[in-house]
Amino acid sequence: MPRGVLELLTEAQRMKTILVGTDFTPGSDGALTTAASLVGPAGTVHLLHVLEPVDDPDSDDPETRSFYQQLEEKSRQKLADQLARAGVEKVENSVRIGIRHVTILEVAEELQADLIILGSRPINPDSTLLSVSHRAALTSTRPILLIPGER
Repeated sequence: MPRGVLELLTEAQRMKTILVGTDFTPGSDGALTTAASLVGPAGTVHLLHVLEPVDDPDSDDPETRSFYQQLEEKSRQKLADQLARAGVEKVENSVRIGIRHVTILEVAEELQADLIILGSRPINPDSTLLSVSHRAALTSTRPILLIPGER
């Protein structure tokens, strides 16, 4: 985050609740450190990873339940690793299962987030596919800041 921008923010203008979506890429690391610099001293950064379902996660099938439990455990470890790597403290984190961009927006509503920060990558002009971050930005009713990742 450019230093000049931070100098313009008074304590009252700093965000109280910032939601950061992560897919554990360097762009997500940038989103997390940006959130840490924008949140006020009494504020909260919430780091969220969303697992896209490939089968019914609420299934009674023991193999399916075990599969999702293992994915959640691995994701929680990756969240801990990302937080340690970023050196950011005072961060809440969670793992949810759902359609990624929709779940990010639902969690933002639950948290009453002042801002959503997501890592992003440039869209190929010939592509008709949008990334999770771009879909969220196009459908959100809350402010979203996209942090470009490596090209």
